[in-house]
Amino acid sequence: MKPVRYALLPVSLLLVLHAGAQITLVSPGNVPINGRSYPVHRAAYLPPGPGGADMLFNFNTLAGTGTETYQWIDPATVPNGGQYPGAQFVLTNGGQDTVFYKQGASGLERVGDTQTITAMGTDYHLATNYTNNALDLMLPLSFQGTWTDLFSGTFTVVGDATTGQRDGAVSGLADAWGRVVMPGGADTVEVLRVTTRMQESIPLTVSGMPLNIAHVHNETAFYPLWGKYPVMRIVSDTLTSLITLNYSYVEWLDASAVGVAEQAAPPLALHVFPNPAKDLATVLVHSTPKGAVDVAVYDVRGALVWQQSTRDRTLDLPVSQWDAGLYQLVATDREGRHSTASLVVE
Repeated sequence: MKPVRYALLPVSLLLVLHAGAQITLVSPGNVPINGRSYPVHRAAYLPPGPGGADMLFNFNTLAGTGTETYQWIDPATVPNGGQYPGAQFVLTNGGQDTVFYKQGASGLERVGDTQTITAMGTDYHLATNYTNNALDLMLPLSFQGTWTDLFSGTFTVVGDATTGQRDGAVSGLADAWGRVVMPGGADTVEVLRVTTRMQESIPLTVSGMPLNIAHVHNETAFYPLWGKYPVMRIVSDTLTSLITLNYSYVEWLDASAVGVAEQAAPPLALHVFPNPAKDLATVLVHSTPKGAVDVAVYDVRGALVWQQSTRDRTLDLPVSQWDAGLYQLVATDREGRHSTASLVVE
């Protein structure tokens, strides 16, 4: 039977008002789009540090030691995509490891993957179908939101007749929000920090000997508003059998991937007044928009409550019928540039 998933989200107005600038990860804003590429830089591991509200995470001094590129691609374009009929998105870095996802009712679910496991000095390439998917990212997700999900799947060792069962659990916590100073720069990006921990057991047979591998994957990801991929990841991956292997590193997006500098210095210079508001609030776009601007308003749960396109630099929001609380405004022009602002309705 499918295990029960559970989640805890902050909903009290007191907490909402306290967390004035936090962002909420939502669907479709943080759901992948096939065809997007993300060049990343990699450096040696460093501890994520404590979480909390209104934090400043300064990674300015990090220097990259290597690069690679991640892509979201259509499963139909992958040679083994037909083995994962429920998949909608594939995350790959061009190597042998790929992850197949779908958007489920609770968020982004992993439905299968191909993964290389090293045991006794030999690489084993596993192809896994999850009969009980893993919830890798809950949506919507706000500060202090948390989830736990059990998963299971059947794997096959590529080029071998060996099969087995993978069972484990993934847990997640949005443990911080604030701003990140990107490596090599002075600009900051608004983020929600999400920490996940995946634990599983993988029974392999190596040289005729049964060998159970304990796999633990810890990841701290910094998601920007509408980000389809974290701007930074801190990863620690451990495989334990007769020996223990650990792969730990930090990755961050190249500025070209998501326009980090543009996000840090909002191109539309959005302003809302009065704030707090009771009856009517006005959105002012200080910069001249390039074509029409789409203005969307989300509540603290990440639900869309109002949306309108305009070519003017001002737009009135009819907030008198909205529930009291914190709202997030997102303005996007025709070139895809966007800026955000927070609004409190009394």
